[in-house]
Amino acid sequence: MSSMGDECQLLGPFALLVQGAMGALAILSLVFKRYKEHPRRPVLIWAFDVSKQVWGACGIHILNLFLANFSSNNAEDVPTSPCNWYFLNILLDTTIGVPILWFFLALISRIATNAGVMGIKSGEYGHPPKWSWFFRQALIYFMGLTCMKFVVYVLLTIFPFWDDLAQFLLSWTKGHEKTEVAFVMLVFPLIMNIVQYYLVDSIIKSHERKLPVRRLSDEPLAESASAIERYQSAISSARHDRYVDSPDDSSVITVH
Repeated sequence: MSSMGDECQLLGPFALLVQGAMGALAILSLVFKRYKEHPRRPVLIWAFDVSKQVWGACGIHILNLFLANFSSNNAEDVPTSPCNWYFLNILLDTTIGVPILWFFLALISRIATNAGVMGIKSGEYGHPPKWSWFFRQALIYFMGLTCMKFVVYVLLTIFPFWDDLAQFLLSWTKGHEKTEVAFVMLVFPLIMNIVQYYLVDSIIKSHERKLPVRRLSDEPLAESASAIERYQSAISSARHDRYVDSPDDSSVITVH
């Protein structure tokens, strides 16, 4: 695979263009998710939740590129092609990486809670939303991602069969550099990242947001008020019917 490794360029102009397109499309998937969710999160709360994923994904993406180029050039027991390494990282990050991330987020949050740190419940930013709470949660999320990435790196380095798996799955792109880069950097990660973003967004958003509570002026209470008015009107009419008017107006009986 050395020739394939020579052809595959993860940092060339075409690769950078593909990476930018992938990132934009992945973020649009979260915009679509917000449009379909009910009840819909306020814009600022949604932006806080999404930005944690965006900044975390940028950091992991840079780390994946570094590890792909570094490992392919300096290790013998890992994939020799940067595209192979990047492909395997995306594969593991978006599959077994999700439950691993969930585990580390829960663990780090529990440790921080026991240490008395406030404002770290994921998706809850206070009323009104506080930037300090967002930065604390973003830090916890990035720490969880880093721990997950370390576990994935260990799995890739201690089990050599991953190299054979990547070569087999990408064999159809051999000799076609742009096809390989487009699949490894756009098509495959776009599909897998959209699934991962949906799952992670469901993990990190608040699960205590309820449907809006009806106000006192809403329809059911308004109907009750109208019924009370009709009842009072009926009582007044009944009282009026009990009184008999005499020819002399002074004989009108007045009941208080």
